[in-house]
Amino acid sequence: MTRTALLCTAILLAGLTAPTVQAHDQHSHTTERPAPEDPQLTVERITDNLHVLFGPGGNIGVSSGPDGVVLIDDKFSRNAEEILYHVGQIAGENDELLFVINTHIHGDHTGSNPEMAEAGAMIMAHENVRIRMGESYMNKAFGRMNEAKSEDFWPVVTFTDEASLHFNGMTARAVHMPAAHTDGDSIVVFEEPNVIHMGDNLFLGMFPFVDVDSGGSMQGMIAAHDKALSLSDPRTVIIPGHGPITDAAGLREARDTLQTILERVQLRFEAGDSLEAILAAAPLDDMADMDGFIDRAGIITAAWRSLGGAFEGASAE
Repeated sequence: MTRTALLCTAILLAGLTAPTVQAHDQHSHTTERPAPEDPQLTVERITDNLHVLFGPGGNIGVSSGPDGVVLIDDKFSRNAEEILYHVGQIAGENDELLFVINTHIHGDHTGSNPEMAEAGAMIMAHENVRIRMGESYMNKAFGRMNEAKSEDFWPVVTFTDEASLHFNGMTARAVHMPAAHTDGDSIVVFEEPNVIHMGDNLFLGMFPFVDVDSGGSMQGMIAAHDKALSLSDPRTVIIPGHGPITDAAGLREARDTLQTILERVQLRFEAGDSLEAILAAAPLDDMADMDGFIDRAGIITAAWRSLGGAFEGASAE
């Protein structure tokens, strides 16, 4: 199936917006690339047609087959050449890049958009990703501006609720998760191989980043977990945005942990405690092993803000 046929199918099914595209009746292979001198990425096979690239930034899903390649996210710009090298190694002669589906706006998932577009991919995401990429706004969590991105980063295919791509003998559904990790998040459900890519709605084994400043909320992340669980069974493979591959049981454990965090903070919030008082009470000290990019103070603050608590912002480092 050509890229144009895929795009027309998606438009009909989901009411997508997209630019005029030229037909591609033959695969235009990506340039054969040498092995990286300083490799940063590793590959894990889920099926013959579905792999995951791990390394700096968010986990990339790679769907390959006779129609070509669809990527879920694309890490940082500095990873672009190595991503394309692995696409060639995985896909062989069927290495035409069809689409990159951005699960959300963050630069560790969208940083190679220009390079992937240059290599032939159409960038696809929820409409809020495109909107936010065109804006500059303050990220209070880190005390710095989220600067608007140049248009070569922006998705050219957008959707509102969900969109489906039919390729390589499978269906991939991108499903919007409102006010979750951000307000433009999607999970990607590969129906036939029974795999769900959660994007950053799932940080496995660590505290997640809840980007309240980009429209996210802890309640929305929990709802995203619940939605994915409703689409799962004991055999479903779950790809997190960060962390190792898991299953529905691992997703449920992560969901229950988030619910516990929210409930502990909410109890003190509703009792009238200030954020400072809650932090001093250290209600998550039994979860110290989950400290990472986001530590206990960070996740408590995210829960506080998700509940409507005022927050002036962190100091820029």
